[in-house]
Amino acid sequence: MLFTIFGATGDLTTKKLIPALYNLFMDGQLPETAVILSIGRRDYTRETFIDKIESELVGDYLQWSDFKTHIHYYQMDFSTPLTFQSFSKFIEAHYLSRVKERIFYLATAPHYFPVIAEGLINEGIVKRGDTRSKIIFEKPFGEDLASAKAYNRLLLQSIDESQVYRIDHYLGKEMLQNILTVRFANRFFEKIWSCEDVESVVITAYEEESVKNRGGYYDKSGALKDMVQNHLFQTLALVAMDPPEGLSDCLVKDEKVKALKSIKVSDAIMFGQYEGYLEELGIPEDSKTETFVALKLFINSQRWRNTPFYLVTGKKLKEKHMKIMLTLKDTPYFFERGRPKKNTLVIEVYPKEGIEMQFNGKAPGIHAYTMPMKLDYCHLCNTIGNTPEAYEKLISDAIHADASLFTRWDEIEAAWEVIDRIGAMKTGTPLYIYKSQEDIHREVKALWPEVNIDEQVD
Repeated sequence: MLFTIFGATGDLTTKKLIPALYNLFMDGQLPETAVILSIGRRDYTRETFIDKIESELVGDYLQWSDFKTHIHYYQMDFSTPLTFQSFSKFIEAHYLSRVKERIFYLATAPHYFPVIAEGLINEGIVKRGDTRSKIIFEKPFGEDLASAKAYNRLLLQSIDESQVYRIDHYLGKEMLQNILTVRFANRFFEKIWSCEDVESVVITAYEEESVKNRGGYYDKSGALKDMVQNHLFQTLALVAMDPPEGLSDCLVKDEKVKALKSIKVSDAIMFGQYEGYLEELGIPEDSKTETFVALKLFINSQRWRNTPFYLVTGKKLKEKHMKIMLTLKDTPYFFERGRPKKNTLVIEVYPKEGIEMQFNGKAPGIHAYTMPMKLDYCHLCNTIGNTPEAYEKLISDAIHADASLFTRWDEIEAAWEVIDRIGAMKTGTPLYIYKSQEDIHREVKALWPEVNIDEQVD
């Protein structure tokens, strides 16, 4: 197998791709003859590139000396189409005679996608119908609806959909995969999974880090395109979709697309930028790019009529987490002592993976006071050994030609249609400069007094 990474000198390779490939190697999931061909524009030799990777890895890599023999480096300016002629000759001379499977991972900014894909196709490195040759595209696929359509049209003129893998690593996370099981394997959950019982749904994804050295890329996307268009909308689709006719990959994606196409955006939205963003490397001094987004949406379906969905994501906040909270409507009964709290179901995606239910019961003692109680399920507590990271799972799936956890084109198209509408709304919406998470919560509380997103981070 030849696993080629374009943009291999970036953070994604060191933080996610190399650790994932190493774990697959440790589990015996990589062929003995596998080659990890790292493509970058910087002037590294194979040895200096491996030294760079080693200096940035975090954790124990007990068999690194064995694994690193699989890593090769090739210097190439992949922004220039003519360089693919030399690249084609290079891999033909060194690898193609001894590898059958070829995966090309585009860990670059989206505007390089068409250049690289066209170069691979025009030089015959990837040929239509050859299912042993695949291209994996990092998110986001495109920069807006028009560019995403152009990229997709370019691809499908020359290769088959079965050779295209559009990755969203959130879909490889255990608890997102668990949403459908929780919904459809448990009658008591699916029976309440609608506007009849659910008052609101809140999806939050907070990040501690700033943009760091990704300023040049991030300023062209912002939180709306970097997080909402892919991660949060994919999560929303899994929560909001109607039950499919079966749990096959195709039927599930059909329902996800219907949910995404049913999104209606309210005017109660907010964009923020953390203080100090303009001083980050690669950021223009007059940038209006958002690092925080708060959206209030509705799903125009019978199941979710008039039920608000709140999506909140931002950078440089005090903790990293992702959670989904369904809040149920009040009970119709009156209690003289103790006020029943609203029932909630929280699916914790990270850092803690699990499910928490809050319900009401009688307090201990002789008096009939009601008090909130919790049932807490820890997913990792039931795992023995290594739990695959999202990228590890998705790379393994791509190797085995399993596209069930990759996004289909019509999912991406439906998501971009909504993002373009929201992007048009940004023009008349002020950009709030925030110093802390507490600042953000105060502003969001003023925007949405009916919901308490603070409960998401207690």
